[in-house]
Amino acid sequence: MKAALIGQGIGASLTPVMHEAEARAQSFEYRYERFDTAHAPYADMPLEDLISKAEQEGYAGLNITHPYKTRAAGLVDELSGPAKELGVINTIVFKGGKRIGYNTDYTGFGTAFRHEFNGVVGERVLLLGAGGAGLAVALALIDHPVEKLTVFDRLPKQALALVNRLAISRPCAQVSVISSIHKIETSEVDGVVNATPMGMADYPGVAINPDFLTSSQWVFDIVYFPQETELLLKAKQRGCRVVSGVSMAVFQAAAAFSLITGKAADPARMATVFEPISRANQIQNAGALL
Repeated sequence: MKAALIGQGIGASLTPVMHEAEARAQSFEYRYERFDTAHAPYADMPLEDLISKAEQEGYAGLNITHPYKTRAAGLVDELSGPAKELGVINTIVFKGGKRIGYNTDYTGFGTAFRHEFNGVVGERVLLLGAGGAGLAVALALIDHPVEKLTVFDRLPKQALALVNRLAISRPCAQVSVISSIHKIETSEVDGVVNATPMGMADYPGVAINPDFLTSSQWVFDIVYFPQETELLLKAKQRGCRVVSGVSMAVFQAAAAFSLITGKAADPARMATVFEPISRANQIQNAGALL
């Protein structure tokens, strides 16, 4: 059995390592490859051709990442579950002559949120980022459910598009857009989710001024490399309960593995593979920067 990840600049992705390690633990042969469009031989290949190549060569399925999640949704025969409502996918399964699209970002975040914040107050949440990942996170938060979701994105049209889509799929949900972080008071927010790339090596900084945060709030940053972003570090210093993107990354990978292989994955076992390698890579890259 074989699968692959399609994306741009995915050389550091740990998804292949997690998938292959889980298959070894379950004693079956499984090869997981990268179709990295930042490098030859895939640099000039359209997304449709990459998907067709995998289908024709007998791949069981694909994971799709930046910048193709929205485009990929239009290249499948069927959208399953939340993918229908989101119009964004990150997993394709080839089954019965069809391409079936799924969104395990929704599954991964929702599972991680329940796992990490069980019993924690989260009625009023501020979501930073309204891109493909932000949309999946927003739907998962509403389904948690949170009472009120406020969305901020530096591209107001993108935030408005997210709210309009959610108004169709979840018409009773309280979702609103703010044009500036300064238009919401700290007392109006129980928790903050960062669904922007801010905090990654290529996007240094924080998506919100740490002075906004108080010890009564929690912060979930879906960025997982580095595991402790500047936002999480500052939030911890202010007494907030924090969760990194590692939890979401593991749970979404476990969901994708199960969909592609038809075999249930063990998220805890996948985490034992993911975390030490991620930390080692972080230390190595930090050393290189020094």
